[in-house]
Amino acid sequence: MLIGKPQVLMVYSNLAQAFVNPHTAEGSGQLEQRVWGILQKKIFKAKDFPKGESVPLSTLESLLERNLKLAARPFKRKKSAANPSKKKRSASWNRYKMIVSLAQNSTFWILKIIDARKFSESELQKVYDIFRTVLAGYCDSKKSQIKSEFLKEIFRRRPWIGHHLFSFILEKCGSAKSGFRQVEALDLVMEILKSVVPLSSDEASRDASKIALKSRLQNLSRLIKELATHMPEKQSRKSEVRKFCSKIFQMVSSLNLTKSFLKDLTPDALAAYESELGDAFLNLKKVE
Repeated sequence: MLIGKPQVLMVYSNLAQAFVNPHTAEGSGQLEQRVWGILQKKIFKAKDFPKGESVPLSTLESLLERNLKLAARPFKRKKSAANPSKKKRSASWNRYKMIVSLAQNSTFWILKIIDARKFSESELQKVYDIFRTVLAGYCDSKKSQIKSEFLKEIFRRRPWIGHHLFSFILEKCGSAKSGFRQVEALDLVMEILKSVVPLSSDEASRDASKIALKSRLQNLSRLIKELATHMPEKQSRKSEVRKFCSKIFQMVSSLNLTKSFLKDLTPDALAAYESELGDAFLNLKKVE
């Protein structure tokens, strides 16, 4: 197989389409497993992949968009059978999970190809727009089944995506339609911060982290104010919000940015912090 050549994208696309096609499931299970094996072992796990300029970015964008939509697609029960057997329900659910797994692995593979091409920020605008749409759907709609762990893995492997969309994620996080989604989105924020603000004992690295965090303090402060002013009612979610805020305060404190953080707080934000975030915030004020 021409793994490192542009033609592999056509091979991949045809195999993926064949796998997702419902007729594949209704036909030979052996064929389904064979297609799955080729995609996973021969394409995704191959050391080589298309690196040349002969693959248009628009092709990669289209494949990325299609797979992210597939990864977010909810599980649909078949309406044909009024009461399908347990075995059929199980087979249907297992196939759905395999399709989601295929969409996730395809996304990682396509992003690896995009990353290797070293496109400029302006060339990557469509890629960022695709992720904005996905993240908006994730925060605003309960129908989106995209997994938090999958998004975090994207940010781990391709930190530039999270760095570029950080302000957008903070904004969506503050206005998330459900408490559950909001708490999950806070995890995404922390995942991005790990690469934006790596806490190291090396002085040069600490200086770089300090500059990176300082430039984002205002946006983070705005989010924490939103969280403190509209605390979730559910105790477990309230606890997660406080844990998140506490981690941010620790970062601020460890990089000696407490003074900068506190000076921009409005009186109403200060009151919300004190009443809802308790000791975590009081400890930060003591550090100052």
